Amino acid sequence: MQIHNKNQNKNSIMQTKVYKTRVSILLILIVISVGILCQLPLIMNHAPKMAIISNSATMFFVLGFGIASIINIKYVIVNDTLRIYSFFWIHKDIKIDSIRKMEPSRSIISSPAGSLKRLAIHYNKYDVVYISPRYQEDFINEINKRRKCKD
Repeated sequence: MQIHNKNQNKNSIMQTKVYKTRVSILLILIVISVGILCQLPLIMNHAPKMAIISNSATMFFVLGFGIASIINIKYVIVNDTLRIYSFFWIHKDIKIDSIRKMEPSRSIISSPAGSLKRLAIHYNKYDVVYISPRYQEDFINEINKRRKCKD
């Protein structure tokens, strides 16, 4: 976890907390296993070596990108906003005031989480996102603290 203080302007300080995702070795192994299993039909059918090499290179590139995407997920709390960064360039902003409930989850639904030990964040009226901050209790405490500051 990293804590940053940046000057927003002369009268206020923007406080930012960054939480990296919890990374599950099991999730990484599943991604790698799927990549290896995709190679089996080529090997079993005695495909030409160049086809196997070409397919392997493509699979390693895709797997590397997938694993790098998982490792680079982070959750940034900036003042009254939770910003979820995933897949290098994609981010989602959630106003902390809109969060209705946070609860542990083991959902396998696709989400910006590097682990299956997740936190379900219910916000707005019907929205939910699953995340997996490395320091989950500290993350929950920080969100709750910022929600109380508004009350």
